[in-house]
Amino acid sequence: MRLGIFSRREAEKPHDRTDRLTVIGVRHHSPACARLVAETITRLRPAYVLIEGPADFNPHIDDLRLPHQLPVAIFSFHATPERTFASYSPFCSYSPEWEALQTAWKTGATPLFCDLPAWHPDFGDRANRYADPHSARATAADAALGKAMGEDGLDAVWDALAEQAPAPQLAERLHRYFDLLRPEGIEDPKEHARENFMAAHAAWALDKAKNGKVVLVCGGWHAEAIRRLTREMSGDKPDMPMPAEGERAGSYVLPYEYQRLDRFTGYASGMPSPAYYEHVRERGLDAAADWAGNAIAAAMRASGQVVSTADRIAWQTHALALSRTRGHAAILRADLLDSALATVVKDGLEAPAAWTQAGAVRAGTHPALVAMLKAMTGDRRGRIAAGTRRPPLLDDVDARLEQLDLIPQSSARKLELDWNVSDDRSRAQALHALRLLKMPGLEQLEGPSGAETKAPRDVFRLVRHRDAEGMLIEASRWGGTLPMAAASLLADRVSHAGDRLPVLSSCLSDALFAGLLALETDLTAKISSGLGQSRDIGQIGGAGLDITRLYRFGSIFGRQAHLGLGQLCEHVFSRVLWLVDAIRSEEEGRHVIHALIACRDMIRDCPDLDIDRDALLSVLGRCLANRETAPTLAGAALGLLVACGRSDAASIASHMRHFSRPSQLGDFLSGLFALSREEIADDLPVIDAVAQMIEGWSDEEFLLALPALRQAFAFFPPREREKLAQAVLRNHGRGDAQAQVEALQWMRQRSDVGSQAAAMALEAAAARRLKQAGLF
Repeated sequence: MRLGIFSRREAEKPHDRTDRLTVIGVRHHSPACARLVAETITRLRPAYVLIEGPADFNPHIDDLRLPHQLPVAIFSFHATPERTFASYSPFCSYSPEWEALQTAWKTGATPLFCDLPAWHPDFGDRANRYADPHSARATAADAALGKAMGEDGLDAVWDALAEQAPAPQLAERLHRYFDLLRPEGIEDPKEHARENFMAAHAAWALDKAKNGKVVLVCGGWHAEAIRRLTREMSGDKPDMPMPAEGERAGSYVLPYEYQRLDRFTGYASGMPSPAYYEHVRERGLDAAADWAGNAIAAAMRASGQVVSTADRIAWQTHALALSRTRGHAAILRADLLDSALATVVKDGLEAPAAWTQAGAVRAGTHPALVAMLKAMTGDRRGRIAAGTRRPPLLDDVDARLEQLDLIPQSSARKLELDWNVSDDRSRAQALHALRLLKMPGLEQLEGPSGAETKAPRDVFRLVRHRDAEGMLIEASRWGGTLPMAAASLLADRVSHAGDRLPVLSSCLSDALFAGLLALETDLTAKISSGLGQSRDIGQIGGAGLDITRLYRFGSIFGRQAHLGLGQLCEHVFSRVLWLVDAIRSEEEGRHVIHALIACRDMIRDCPDLDIDRDALLSVLGRCLANRETAPTLAGAALGLLVACGRSDAASIASHMRHFSRPSQLGDFLSGLFALSREEIADDLPVIDAVAQMIEGWSDEEFLLALPALRQAFAFFPPREREKLAQAVLRNHGRGDAQAQVEALQWMRQRSDVGSQAAAMALEAAAARRLKQAGLF
C-alpha cells in the first residue's frame, strides 16, 4: 500500500487476455497526456488502438488522415421529427486522441473509435463529447488535492501534477490521480452504457489481435471501469446503434478554432488557453512561458493597459521566484498569471482571478485579465483538407449558387433584387434560405419595408468567407438540400415557439421569403390558434403588422400563400375588434398602436378582405367619445378615423382638449400621429393647438410632459420634424429664412434633449429654493 493522499490497495490482476490491454486514462487536450499516448503506442506496437470517439465514424476514419490544418472536429448530428441534436469531438495538435490516431497509423496499428455515437441517448444533451463527467465527490477530491499541493484551482493542480511531471513518472501519477477522483469499484450509472460499449470493443479487439496488444485511450474517469468491464465481455463486437426509421444521423469533419476550444469561452472539457498549451507540446514549458509573457504584454498594450519594460522585468523575476517557491520545475501557467497580477495589473480585483474558477470567464472580469486570457487562447483557426468527405448540403448549395450566378467571390458583391423579376425572385429566395442557415459572408443590407404595397426589393452583400464551409457543414444537421435544411430549421423554431405570436409571425415571413411554401399551412394554422387565444393586444398588433405587410405584397409568394395570408389578416382584424372596446388601462392603451395601424392598412389598402370595417370604425368612435378612454387609444382612434376619411383635421383640436393635461397630451398625440401622420403633417392648426396648450403650462408641467411629447413627435421622420419646427418658429415671428436656419440648428444640435430637460429641471429647482430663501 502506498501512503499519502493517493493511498489505495493494489489489487492482484488475474492472468487473462486483458494482460495484453493497456488502457491510458487521459485528460482531454492535455499535452502531457498526448506525449504519453504517443510514447506508449510507439513502445508497445499494438495491433489495435481504440480511442474514445464516435464509433459510427469508423467507416470514414481515413478522413482524419488527410493533411488538415488543426484544430478540426468531428461534427455529429441526429435529427428526428421532434428535435435536432448536434455534438462535436474536437482535435488539436496536442489532443491525446489525435496523437493516438496519428501514431497508430505511423506504427502500422489499426485505429478505431470505440464509444457510442454522439447522438446516443446516453449522452443526453451533451454538445461536446469530451465534456468531463464528474461527481460531487470528484469535485471535493480535486479541492482536497489542490489544498494538499498548495495549488489554487483545477488547472494549476493539473499543471503541477501532470504537465511538469518527468516522463517516467507521468503514467503512475495519472493512474493515482484518476483513482482519487473515482476509486476502483465506484459506479457511474450515467456512463455505464458508454463504458460497457468501450469495454466490449476492447474485448473484441483483443480476440481479433490474437496474441497482439491493444491500447485504449479514454478519459481518465472511464479508465478503471473499462479495465474491469473488459474481463466480463464475451469478445463479440458490439452492435452499432442505428437511427430509427425516419431519423437522420451523420458525422463529418469540420474546421474548428481555438476560441471554441478554450474552457474560458465555455467549452466544457479539456484545457484552457489552447495557444499556450500548443507551445507546451511543441517547445516545452520554459519556451511556452516566454511566448505567453510576450503575447500577454502585447495584448495588454493593445487594449490600452500600460506594460513598461520595468514591468516586464519585474514580472519575469516574480514569476521565476514564485515557481521556485511552489516547487515547480519550470514557470507554469498559474505562476505566470499570478505574477502578472502582482506586477503588471495595477488595480485591485473584486473577485478571485478567473483562472482559479471553473467555467467560462464571468461578466465584469477586469479587462486586463480578459486580455491576458485572450492572448493565451490564440486565434488559430482550422482548415479541412481537399478531398474530405462533405455532407450533401454543401454540394447542393454549390450547385444552386452556380446556377443562380451567386458563387461568393473574394471581392464583395452588392446584389439588388426585384421580386417582380422571376430570376431575381429565385435568387432572393436562395439567399433568404442561406440567411436562415446563418451562412457567413451573406448580409441583408436592405429588406422590404412595411410601408410598401408593391413587390418588394432586397439588397444583399455577398463575399467569400473562410467560415462558410464549416457553418454549412454544421447546418447539414437540418437536411441534405438547401430548401430541406431551411425548412427543418424553421420547423424547429415553430415547434419551440408555442403560442408566441412574434416568433410565429417571424417564422411565417422567413418561410415565405425563402420560398418554403410547404410550411404555409402548418404555420397559418398555428398563428390562427395563437391569435384566437391571445389577449395581448401588443403581440397581436406586432403579428398583424407583419402579416398585413406580407399580404399587401400581393401574389409574389403564390396564390395559395396569398389566400392564407388574407385569412390571417381577417383573424387579426376580428381579434382587434373584439379586444379594443375592453381596453381601459393606460398601459394597454399604449400597446394598441400597432394593432390599429394593421387594421388601418387593411381598411385602406386591402379591399378584398372580408372584414367588418364599419363595426371597427363605430367602436373607435365610441372610444373617442368616452372621456375615460386611455389617452393613447383615444388618439389612435381619432387618427384611424382621420386616415380613413371618417373625421377631418378640423375636429382634432376639439378632441385634443379633452386630453390636454400634461400627463395625457403626449400619449394622445402618440396615438394620433402614429395613425394619421401623413394626413396632418402639414396641418398648422393642429400644431398651433398643441403649442397653445403647452404655453399655458408651468415649467414643471412641461418637464413632466416632455418625454411623452418627444415620443409622439418621433413618429415624424426628420424632414417632417424640420418642417414642423419651421412652422412653429414662423408662428413666433421668425421670417422664412431665419425659421429655416433655426429649425436646421434644432435638428442638428449635439446636446441630448434629455440632458437639456434635466438641466432645465435643476435650474427650476434652484430658482424655487432661491425664491423661498428670499434671494430671487
